[in-house]
Amino acid sequence: MPVNYIATLITKGPENTPGWSYIKRYGPPLLITTLLKMYFNGSSNTWERDLHGKVFIVTGGTSGIGAALVKEMSTRGAQIVLLTSQLSADNSGAAWVTDYVQDVRDSTRNPLVFVEDCDLSSLYSVRKFATKWLDNRTARRLDGVVCLASERVPSGKSREVSVDGIERQMAVNYLGHFHLLTLLQPALKAQPPDRDVRIILTTCLSQSMGTVDLDDLLWQERRYPSNRPWKVYGTSKLMLHMFAKELQRRLVKAGRKDLEACNVRVNVVNPGLTRTPSTRRAISMGSVLGLLIYLVLYPIFWLFLKSGESGMQSFLYSLCCPDLMDSQGGKYIKECSVVGAKLRKELQDEELQKKVFDKTADQVAELERSSALERNRKKGKKGKKETKLEKKVQKKGKEKGEKSLEDVKRGLFRSAFSEPEDVYPELRKRPLPKAQEEARTRQLNRLEQKYLDSRRKQKDESLELKPDTKASTEE
Repeated sequence: MPVNYIATLITKGPENTPGWSYIKRYGPPLLITTLLKMYFNGSSNTWERDLHGKVFIVTGGTSGIGAALVKEMSTRGAQIVLLTSQLSADNSGAAWVTDYVQDVRDSTRNPLVFVEDCDLSSLYSVRKFATKWLDNRTARRLDGVVCLASERVPSGKSREVSVDGIERQMAVNYLGHFHLLTLLQPALKAQPPDRDVRIILTTCLSQSMGTVDLDDLLWQERRYPSNRPWKVYGTSKLMLHMFAKELQRRLVKAGRKDLEACNVRVNVVNPGLTRTPSTRRAISMGSVLGLLIYLVLYPIFWLFLKSGESGMQSFLYSLCCPDLMDSQGGKYIKECSVVGAKLRKELQDEELQKKVFDKTADQVAELERSSALERNRKKGKKGKKETKLEKKVQKKGKEKGEKSLEDVKRGLFRSAFSEPEDVYPELRKRPLPKAQEEARTRQLNRLEQKYLDSRRKQKDESLELKPDTKASTEE
């Protein structure tokens, strides 16, 4: 059919071709829209890599770019450990996470997708996961860490803080990933020298709006710009980029015990403008009205913003491209290629990056100490409350004539050693035959006589020894 239509168009001309008026009217807009969409979707990864048998830790892998990347990695056979904060103490999100992981397993036919509890906004939660991962006699296999988790606060919202008292965007985007990767350094260094280990961090265009203040690194003292929260968000991404460069240098400088070259590469990826949940929250400003406006304008956002599948292409490139292992690491990747242009001055200043790294490590140590003291204080209060409650219950029980908990425990302990009275009542009530009763009496008499004889013999021996002892004393 298309061949005949084209032949008619050529031989008879456009005016005699059926439907030419519709093509003339709607064809150019559709063609322009298609070309624009292809342009804004960006580049696609062309490298192929078999991920069977390889183990990756992924943060932020349950939505947006992370969900698309996890599905693609699972399709290629990778074993994935998803870190999520949804497994809270009340298990409010556990059912959803379980269904999500099962869906990924079923759709990719890969059962090696697992989930672990790790809240990046809590330094204690990060340390618990890292300790669990490192608690192996032999180092667990680890082929890479993909850091996709991100927190973005919409404009007009007041300051939000983590459990450690840090501004939430800084806590999740920068501090949580800093703590996770520094704790996992022993596992990264312990991998065999022929293993291709890759660490991928995420940044975005907002890093150009960030600022680094060594006197207030985590935005604890500065006034929070509620009308311009992208300043804090951009600062967190800028510092994460600086951390990636310094971490790469420290890994290379530390070397390996077997004197082989460092096989860990740390790179930073900018996925471009993508329709992620954090982007949607920022555009809608976290309000219902903003969400309605977003839905009305969705065709425009669909045209100019990438989908999750398009946004993940640069991450897939950084995972699969073999050329990146031949470079020194610390590269900035955008649109499936390494950006060679000069970046911000902070990203060129190695001394500043070292200072930021050291100061962040000191602040993490201080925050962990404060958090530990707070947890111990809460445990002490909880223990005192339980003791007071137990005493109150015992007092009420005594007033009512009831037994206390300790009395019940003692009674159970005594009953374990007391002879049961009515276990076999029919045997206790039945008298023994006369012959058995006489034999039992004789046996008891013999045992008693044997005991008396032994006691008498022991007494005689002690009396015989007394004169000898006295004579030896006189000599």
